Amino acid sequence: MRQSDIFTVIIVATIGTIAAAVLCNLILGDPNEKTVSFKTVEVVEATLAQPDPEVFNVEAINPTVEVYVGECEDVDQDGNLNEAELIACGRSDAVTKTPSGGDSDNAGNEGE
Repeated sequence: MRQSDIFTVIIVATIGTIAAAVLCNLILGDPNEKTVSFKTVEVVEATLAQPDPEVFNVEAINPTVEVYVGECEDVDQDGNLNEAELIACGRSDAVTKTPSGGDSDNAGNEGE
């Protein structure tokens, strides 16, 4: 590379750097002239409203809304589906008891 080529590369790089700096300054502006304004914060009250009992289950371990998929409905709104509610929505069968006089293990073995 000749000395004139090195001189040309230095001149082009210098002009390109100065042009980029001027262009950035025109686009972004002077940072000292930038101002920021903030909204004032409203006063926060210390009182709490009572939670809605339909949304907040006080008796549950995780006191959020319990979701039942299907036809299940928590009639007494205690947060749990009891046996009657499970039977009503079809998730549990009624407990069948054997006739008096024995339990289910000995039902067919009377003649032995």
